[in-house]
Amino acid sequence: MIAVITGDIINSRKVNPEIWLPKLKEYFSKIILDSEKWEIYRGDSFQIEVEIEKALEIAISIKALIKSSNQIDVRMSIGLGDKNFKGKKITESYGTAYINSGESFEKIKNNTLILRSPFSEFDDYFNPILKLLSFISDNWKPVTSETIFYTLTHRELLQKEIAERLSKDKTTINKALKRGGYDEIIEIIDLYSQKIQQWLN
Repeated sequence: MIAVITGDIINSRKVNPEIWLPKLKEYFSKIILDSEKWEIYRGDSFQIEVEIEKALEIAISIKALIKSSNQIDVRMSIGLGDKNFKGKKITESYGTAYINSGESFEKIKNNTLILRSPFSEFDDYFNPILKLLSFISDNWKPVTSETIFYTLTHRELLQKEIAERLSKDKTTINKALKRGGYDEIIEIIDLYSQKIQQWLN
């Protein structure tokens, strides 16, 4: 099984794409070596195929990356399932993961993150958590978002090392992470990984 994340940038017309697009491409290139497994299309929409256990962590990282720029946000759906056909582009591939991702994306209303898997009980358990996660992350300011993105993508580093790399005071980093609910988000990411492993086994 695989995970497919479908998303689009909210308020993309308000901001020059040069501010966020190169960063998103760089992030995708870094985490997915196969360029056929991700695509940015129509200027502000994207789709990316990722490992099922990493899907939530990657979705939250994308959220933090996009919200590092002022005025824009992102909404995403995570579809879990199979891949029955591999096209030359990810948007030409087919399978339940793609169907689940696309159909759930169309149903996003009041929140910015949704999940659909072949397991309805798993979805019923996790989607209320994702609504709360959306509520928290929708209110991140750019400084908080930048700090969370860097910390999430460098989980092996201490706060002191992150502060040095971002040229900020350790106290500033600590406050930004607390403000953004970083520790609680890590708990949710770890819970997702554990739960999905149980369902797959």
